[in-house]
Amino acid sequence: MAQRTSFTQRIVTELAPHIPPLACCRRALIEGMRATSDIPSTVATNRLIAARAALQALHAEAVPAHVERVATARRATYRLRGIDLTQLPASSARPCCTRSRVRGAMLASGRLVRPEQEPHLEIGCGAQAGAVLIASDLATLGVTAVVRRRRNRWLVTVRSTSQVGAALSSIGAQSGRLEFEAGRVMREVRATVNRRLNAETANLRRTASAGVHQLEAIRSLAADSARWGRLPEALREAATLRERHPGDDLSALAARAGCSRSAMAGRLRRLLSAAEGPSASVKQLRTQSTPRGRRRT
Repeated sequence: MAQRTSFTQRIVTELAPHIPPLACCRRALIEGMRATSDIPSTVATNRLIAARAALQALHAEAVPAHVERVATARRATYRLRGIDLTQLPASSARPCCTRSRVRGAMLASGRLVRPEQEPHLEIGCGAQAGAVLIASDLATLGVTAVVRRRRNRWLVTVRSTSQVGAALSSIGAQSGRLEFEAGRVMREVRATVNRRLNAETANLRRTASAGVHQLEAIRSLAADSARWGRLPEALREAATLRERHPGDDLSALAARAGCSRSAMAGRLRRLLSAAEGPSASVKQLRTQSTPRGRRRT
């Protein structure tokens, strides 16, 4: 069974074949790759496809270079040593060179989490100067990035949904941007559904708990015929409806009684108060059980 490629691999695969058409941009691409390397003035990456992209950019300007494979304990590293960038025109401050430099850094050591997870773009650099350079280029492209150190590496991180999307668009990963946006929509829908489910679960839990307490209060009152007989008719009706329909919510009970939801809630609260003790007088219960705006006859 074929192993599913990661989101990062798909982004790198999309970017690698597109070698910049201008010589200054090709130099910027190599500069971005060198900014992520642990070895000064050397392109070093764990991705063979990125090393090939660097080789194509150099060969397009007849700059001699070759890829050296170095086996390590964890994974192989591909290095391009002795690159003479003076044979290429200097990179400029134009947006095309800035995008190429960030693209090169992304090819060499960029990583993104899956689109359905919280957004996180990360570019690892061997030195602080390289991380600051890439973060500055991202800022020029309108993307806010943070430089921080983790263990022996400097990281350029982008963690905003809109900023990660803008970064992908700026370096030419349009298919990756569409996949990222699709994952963002799925993430938001899932979060909305979870919030609603949690709210409904909490409401059901509160309704069930209130229903249990109300039934206990009603049974306590029904066991004392004197107290039951002193209850206003509206409260006895509410108690009877609650006993007959223990699973109903307030709206359903109110509809059965022909009153408003707030009126039914008040009657059930007064039943609980009456069951707790004689603190609420019969006169008070009768007065409170009369709906506002209606005279008792």
